[in-house]
Order: sequence, then C-alpha cells, then structure tokens
Amino acid sequence: MKLRYIAFTLLMLLFTTGSRACDICGCANSGAYFGLLPQSHKSVIGLRYQRLHFVTHGDSKVLRTEEHFNVGEVYARFFPVKRVQVMAFVPYRIDKQVTSADVKKQNGLGDITVLANYNLFNTFMDGENARTFNHTLLVGGGIKLPTGRFKFDENNTLEVANANFQLGTGSTDFILSAFYTINKDQWGLSTNISRKFNTTNSQDYRFGNQLYGTVDLYRSFEVGKLSITPSLGVYGEHAAHGVQKGEVLDITGGRLLNATAGVTFFTNKWTLGITGQKPIAQKSASGHVIAKERVLVQLGFLF
Repeated sequence: MKLRYIAFTLLMLLFTTGSRACDICGCANSGAYFGLLPQSHKSVIGLRYQRLHFVTHGDSKVLRTEEHFNVGEVYARFFPVKRVQVMAFVPYRIDKQVTSADVKKQNGLGDITVLANYNLFNTFMDGENARTFNHTLLVGGGIKLPTGRFKFDENNTLEVANANFQLGTGSTDFILSAFYTINKDQWGLSTNISRKFNTTNSQDYRFGNQLYGTVDLYRSFEVGKLSITPSLGVYGEHAAHGVQKGEVLDITGGRLLNATAGVTFFTNKWTLGITGQKPIAQKSASGHVIAKERVLVQLGFLF
C-alpha cells in the first residue's frame, strides 16, 4: 500500500508542469530517448551512438547556422537487488557548429546520468513459467551530474557564445521517470515518461525543467535463434524558457514531436537496435531553431 502511494505521488509530480522548462536542443540538457530495451528481466551493458542536427535562421544566408551533435555513450542496466533497476549513461560528445563565417568544434565528456527505478510489477520476474501476456511497470528517478564542461563567454569570438552548445549544463539536475511495457504473444507496447528538474549552475544560468517521453508499438519475429523486432512510435518533448541571472530568456524552450521507426535484433546474449526519428511538429526557440532527423544505434550484451 505504501509503495503504491509513493508511486502515485511520483506520477503526479511527473505530470505537474512548471511555469518554466528547459531548452529543446542537442545540448546535454536535451531529453533522453531510451529506445526499446528488450529482455527487461536481464542486465545489459553496451554502447550507444546518437546523431542530432539543428538549423537556426534557415532562411538567412548570413545568420544561417547548422549544429551537429554526435553522442557516444557507454550504458548499462542492472538489478542490484530484485525489483530495483539501475541504469547509467556515460556520454562522450563530438559537436560542430557551421556558420557562414567559420566552423567551430568541441568534444569531451558529457553529463553522466544515473536512474534507479522500482519494479512495481514485472511478470517476467514474478513467474517461473513462460506467459503469453506480460507487463512491467517501473517508477523512480535519478540524477544528472555536471561532469560535462559548461563555460562560455559571449564576448569570446573563438568560442560558441551559446548555452546550448556546451558539453554539459554545469548543473546537478534531478529526474523522475516511469516505464510501462505490455506484451501479448509477439506484440508489445512500450512507453516511458520523464520529468527533469534543473538547477542553477555556477554561471547563474538555469535551463528550464523538461518533460519528455515515448510510445512505441512493436512486433517480434523469430528467425532461428534470432528475434527481429520492428517498431513504430512517437517521441515528444516539452521545454519552457531558461533563466540567466534572474532574467527569463524568451528565445528558449519549445516543443517537439517526432515520429520514430526502428528495428531491434536480439539473441540470448546480444541486442542491436537502430532507430530513426523525423520531426512531425515543432516550435523551438520561438521558431528560430528547426530540428532535423535523428539516428540512434545501440549495441548491448545481455547477462
């Protein structure tokens, strides 16, 4: 009863929208896309690669700016005790900004994220016999640590004077999250929703809070010892304005809705997933920033 009350409270916090939220961008503050995480009763360790692309002032020959974010991550999911799932993401970023005048690059460690979720129910764990109908619900949260560099000088022409073009946010941020998956025979529906509460960093900048989540419908096909799982879904992200030195920054924040399509291959020991995203609706930074297609590739070892 007590656990259900805690879960209800966490879900209410997830859906409580604050008056300010953070930027939609490719920076370390961007919402996380988890993709399909098959074999939810098994631990996994692996590598992920994500590519993001944004265009600012696309109609202007002078002001047009393209930003490319390439993020490689070591990720892991494990169960230190039964019903508690811990996930960790350690990113390394290679970013590039192209303007009409020059090209600027940066690379380095990004912000590390750790999530811990409690399995309110997991029929994979709760029964020893195979079922035709299974579902899992995890609720919990985590922390994003300021391990990525956040330092920019708006007067330094050698650097990108943009808070969004940093390796990290410079702040310790807190996350609430919930994951629900339901399977019947070869079909499944996977959903997750997360809410991130950001704090002010040492440069008196605070990215706004953020709400993001996914819904993916999938079907598995067995080919010998290999399972092939194509999926279709949507990824949504909402962000409000950031705050710098107490001043609300109007040209920040926004909303984004992407269509997603992917395929995941897995055996008893390995999983390989490829997912593409295409924006179908968006308004970021008052319409000045346009998000382009995204790609995520993840390879994991199951144990």
